[in-house]
Formats: sequence, C-alpha cells, structure tokens
Amino acid sequence: MSVSKFSVFTKPWKNQSLEELGELVRDMGFNAVEYPLRDGYQVQPSDGAKGIVNLCKTLAKFDVTVTSIASGIDVRVTDGKGEVIGVNEELFEGCGQAGVPIVRICQSLNSAIGFHENYDALRKKYDAVVPYCEKYGVTLGVQMHCGWADITNSYDSYILLKDYDPKVIAAVWDAGHAGLAGESPRYGLDCIWNNLCMVNFKSAHWQDKGKNADGETKWDAFWVTGRNGMGSWKQAADYLKSRNYSGTVCLPAEYSDEANVEQYTREDLKYIKELFGV
Repeated sequence: MSVSKFSVFTKPWKNQSLEELGELVRDMGFNAVEYPLRDGYQVQPSDGAKGIVNLCKTLAKFDVTVTSIASGIDVRVTDGKGEVIGVNEELFEGCGQAGVPIVRICQSLNSAIGFHENYDALRKKYDAVVPYCEKYGVTLGVQMHCGWADITNSYDSYILLKDYDPKVIAAVWDAGHAGLAGESPRYGLDCIWNNLCMVNFKSAHWQDKGKNADGETKWDAFWVTGRNGMGSWKQAADYLKSRNYSGTVCLPAEYSDEANVEQYTREDLKYIKELFGV
C-alpha cells in the first residue's frame, strides 16, 4: 500500500506568486496541491483553460503536481424540456489538458425544498456534467460538508452518488466534517469506499459560543490540528491502509488559529506521514 500523493490546499496562500507558492509547498514537504480556482488567487476562473495549464507547468518546476482543483460548477436546469445551460466546459478542458484528475466541490442543499427533491435536482446537474467529465477524463469529486443544508456525511454521499461511475462522479471523504457529524471513520469510509476518489485530513471540534436569544447554546466548528479533533485520523489511516488505498491524501490547511496555519500544516503533514508509515 502506498499513498501516491500528499497534497495541500493552497487557499491560505493567495498573495504569493506561483513560483513562491511552489517553493513553499515543496519546502513544507508536499509533492502536490489542491488549487483554489477562485477570484483573487494567482489563477482565476477568467484565465480559462490556459490558466490551469500554466498553473500546472509552473508548479511542476518545483516537482509539485496539481491533483485537484477546488472550484464551483455553474449548472442550471431550466423548466420545460430540462435543457441544461451554464456548464463551465473550460474548467474541465483545462484540467484535462493539464492532467488534473479531480474537480472538487462541496454540495449545498436548497432549504426551500425537501430531501428527495434536492437529490433529484442535484442528480440532474451531475448528469449535465457527466459528458464533460468523460470528454476530458476528469472526475467531479463531491465532498461532504457538515452543516444544516449540506451533504453532511458518508451515507448522504453514498445515496447521492451510488449510481454514478466513480471515474466520473465520486465522493471526497473529509475527516474533519465526518468528525463534526459524529461519524466513525471506519463506518464512513466503508460506506463510500466504492465511490471514493480522494480523502481530506482536516480536524475540528464543536465549540460553545454562548447562548442565543432563546437561551439555547450556540455551537460552532473550531478547526484544530490532526491529533485534537473529533474525527480520529489514526482510525481513518488504519482503515485506508487495510484497503490498500493508493490515492491522494489532502491536507486542507484550515485552522481557526489562522496566524499559525503554516506551522500547523507542517506538524500535521509529519503526523499523517507517520500514520501512513511514510
């Protein structure tokens, strides 16, 4: 068993040049990144396919590959004939040209409609993306995200994605959000194993934020280092090793103590490598 890549989500480092980013990522000990293709970053959606190709070529100079792109997909389903408009083909085209295997999204639900209506609507959107995934050889990775109107846990992900080819539409398991949802790593990973394309190692616990106007306790997620969250990294790593997982392990580099993000990221990379015996 051998994890093929250890990647870091470069969201905290938006002000460096691509060259500086490549140097930092390599110095921290990573050989890959998940890149936030968003406005205000080194490469933005308006840069199109050429921007993604340039991103990958630049980071390759530092022996760093791009294993996933974090970006939204703009898919709208119209009434009547069910015509689908607004798919960002350039995103998939750029990833295909540059060899980026995964476009990662989180998936929110529409609070104005029910569970089944939400899932039907999401599947229509994914159906619209399937031809672009197949054309360019890119997987759409749907990550769980603990919240009142999100795809919260592994079973939610399984129900949503079980009928798709995992080479096309697949699940991204996240230790931090799974922990917040009270999910056992072994149960969660086993649930979506056949649909899995990537694993995030993030860590959090609930924090008491005082009382609301009705006197009820308010809770918020507090993002911490890998040893200190509600989702056990060791249990997750042990399960992945038992199944000979050979995909990407991504550290999202999200910490509530933002002043020490780089230090914590370095510590967590060392810890996760120890757990995988690297």
